[in-house]
Amino acid sequence: MCNKTAPAHPNRVVLPTNVTPSHYTIELAPDLKEFTFAGSVSIDVTVNEPTKTLQVNTKELTIKSASIEYNGVSQEPVSTTFDEHRDTTTFTFTNELPVGAAVLKVTFDGILNDKMAGFYRSSYKDTDGATKYMGVTQFEATDARRAFPCWDEPAVKATYDIIMKIPSELTALSNMPVKAITQVDPEYKTVYFEKTPVMSTYLVAFAVGDFEYIEATTTKLEKPITCRVYTLPGLKEQGRFALEITPKILEYFTEIFGTEYPLPKLDQIAVPDFDAGAMENWGLVTYRTVALLFDEKTSDIRFKEQVAVTVAHELAHQWFGNLVTMEWWDHLWLNEGFATWVGTLAVDHLFPDWDTWATFVVDDFQRGLNLDSLRSSHPIEVPVADPHEIHQIFDAISYSKGASVIRMLSNWLTLDVFLAGIRRYLKKHIYQNASTDDLWNALSEESGINVREFMNTWTRVIGVPIISVTESDGFATVEQHRFLATNDVKPEEDETLWWVPLGVHPKPASIQDANQTMKSRSMSFEVPNGPYLVNKDYTGVFRTNYPSAAISRIGKAILDGSDQISLSDRAGLVADMASLSRSGYTPTSNFLDLVQYYKNEETYVVWELLAGRVGEIASIFTSDEYVTEGIKAFQRNLVDRMVAKLGWEFPEGEHYLQSRLRTVILRSAGRAGHSATVAEAKRRFAIFVSDPSQESILHPSIRQTAFEIVLSQGGEDEFRQVLDYFYKAPKQDQQVIALLALGFVKQPELIGEVHDLAISEFVRPQDIYYVLAGLSANPLARKPTWEWVKTNFQLLTERYKSSMSMLGACIKIPLSKVSDRDVISDTEEFFRTKETRDFQRDLDQTIETMTINAAYVERDQESLRQWLRTNGY
Repeated sequence: MCNKTAPAHPNRVVLPTNVTPSHYTIELAPDLKEFTFAGSVSIDVTVNEPTKTLQVNTKELTIKSASIEYNGVSQEPVSTTFDEHRDTTTFTFTNELPVGAAVLKVTFDGILNDKMAGFYRSSYKDTDGATKYMGVTQFEATDARRAFPCWDEPAVKATYDIIMKIPSELTALSNMPVKAITQVDPEYKTVYFEKTPVMSTYLVAFAVGDFEYIEATTTKLEKPITCRVYTLPGLKEQGRFALEITPKILEYFTEIFGTEYPLPKLDQIAVPDFDAGAMENWGLVTYRTVALLFDEKTSDIRFKEQVAVTVAHELAHQWFGNLVTMEWWDHLWLNEGFATWVGTLAVDHLFPDWDTWATFVVDDFQRGLNLDSLRSSHPIEVPVADPHEIHQIFDAISYSKGASVIRMLSNWLTLDVFLAGIRRYLKKHIYQNASTDDLWNALSEESGINVREFMNTWTRVIGVPIISVTESDGFATVEQHRFLATNDVKPEEDETLWWVPLGVHPKPASIQDANQTMKSRSMSFEVPNGPYLVNKDYTGVFRTNYPSAAISRIGKAILDGSDQISLSDRAGLVADMASLSRSGYTPTSNFLDLVQYYKNEETYVVWELLAGRVGEIASIFTSDEYVTEGIKAFQRNLVDRMVAKLGWEFPEGEHYLQSRLRTVILRSAGRAGHSATVAEAKRRFAIFVSDPSQESILHPSIRQTAFEIVLSQGGEDEFRQVLDYFYKAPKQDQQVIALLALGFVKQPELIGEVHDLAISEFVRPQDIYYVLAGLSANPLARKPTWEWVKTNFQLLTERYKSSMSMLGACIKIPLSKVSDRDVISDTEEFFRTKETRDFQRDLDQTIETMTINAAYVERDQESLRQWLRTNGY
């Protein structure tokens, strides 16, 4: 079966539609010693118009032979040509292929590369310290073509028979269960998998290696689903938490989507070398190790939520993305935004005491708004013509803003109506492709409301609004404009009128619409008695700028512990005020005034934002020592009560969020130089490194904080001790916390060693992210790290040429906190002569972010100095 393949946009780089596939039989024989594979593919095709040429996608494949069979005739091509830029192989035949059914047969050789793309190899050490390899796939967005010749486009769906010839002692996995195994000889076996449903190439998957697994089965479904977590030898018990939640999530999604999970099994596998967080291959989901494995005894507790959220996100894709697939990459957000939202819904369902939606307001909601406040952002629905552009939209707009507008829409329609519309959408487009408009149609039919009219400005227009509130004569007037972090919106950039669900609480009598949807530039309502909120619970995707009188009333309600101000409200207000001060809509002193209303705050979610936003000020204002030290003093005063209350111990059976809170408080205290925290970190670290039997003295959740403190306060001895911990850590999540902490060293020569470590054989290529994140949090390491990036740019480009999002991160992360205009000029000059097409969006966003930081410091440094002096800091 094949779906519509004609491009809706003539500029798209796609294959001709003269021939289309319906079924692939793929045979592969990977060699994990020579890092190659031999392959053959037989593709059932339909010739739609008479032609002498047939074009398929290939990349880094060596074509050995090809033929096409039709009507009892077999032809070999007279020429085979390859277009490196378009990743195509064109077969030209002497005789014209007639309209009708045919079979294309191709044999080829490929490379098991080490670039985390296509069919690639991932290395690990066995219990004896010997290096071993597994083979695994990562095909999204356009890397199936590295594994077999194909029509590598999401709308060109087909069915698949996968056959793997592998060493007898190894295990092969694919999308479907094993159908049969035949022994070729004592050393090799051939594994045949059942035929897949109709699916896109980017969801095909296979893996081969020495695996073990644990298993569970759904109990509430009509057709039970076998769920397994596969790991390398000795790690399977770390997959227990992921395995426990998997059947429950499958059952929950089956219920709310009204459609069964159509495959008989769902495997999930931890991969040591993996570029993304995870990949939703149908029936065989692949994960970065830290996104799937969690050890209750040795893991930092934050990884537990990461596992839950990631598993729920990937399982959501089994319906939204796999069963119904985006028609083209313009609609990527349909996959990612929806999976992020509904994954959060599932985690909240499983763990109702985790404050999951408030955490969403702190994390995804802020990520989406922060990126969309840049000119260099992009609309949620963004035209993509060339496959080279696709990876640049796997970002916070597609995922986080996409999820935020879905949350806003579900709240606007009500959750029940929204999910009924989703069920309608899935049933109508099952096994097919769909566009954003198809989703709006289904929701409109279900709700009787023109959803497209509400949503078009949110998905097709760049940016988000700011709602400015003014008060006069007992009335509040709200006015909407585009929000830019540069605070310099031009008239031509401010023409959009969003349909904004205001969410004023208490609801004014003068606003008749139940959803309080503002469709005009401004509107007014009577000011309620006492505090009032705009955007109650932060379900609307916008910033709110209150007048000082309104902030004062809200602040007093927070201070008094009023239940009128919810957890999401308290967190969102901190985020709004911090963003408005950074962009110049309000002075930073107003934000610091607001923070003081939170002195009785005791929740993890709000403290995560409070500590982060105050820490961000300290991190950006580094050129004036008085201001830097004053902000740190403010931080120390802010956390002092909570440090004393929480201490360093993690009591048995403590609530998950209380453990997270302690981690946030101690991290903030340590970075601010809180003397009691620094002293205790040093004491515990000394015991930790000198006596292996005292490992519990540093709970896994505060190990990173202790490492940061001793590295920022110490010298080479502490550096060697943390580095030794990294080398000896048996688990990847333990290595991650060491990599994040190592960047906090102060000495230039040690910063240089961290740079060397980042590209050494000891750090997996995807884990450079953690090294750079640590270095970027250290003001002393930023310029040296930027110099290091420039010096090693060719090496980094070569290393990540198959993973350009990682190259973008190598630019973005080290520079994200920089506020020095000389560095901005140097960055622009450095890239003036470089080919930047594949990471241009990241580069533009980086330069714009640094420019905002510089303007922030120039604008607020003096007033911040005055506020700190006046308030005794």
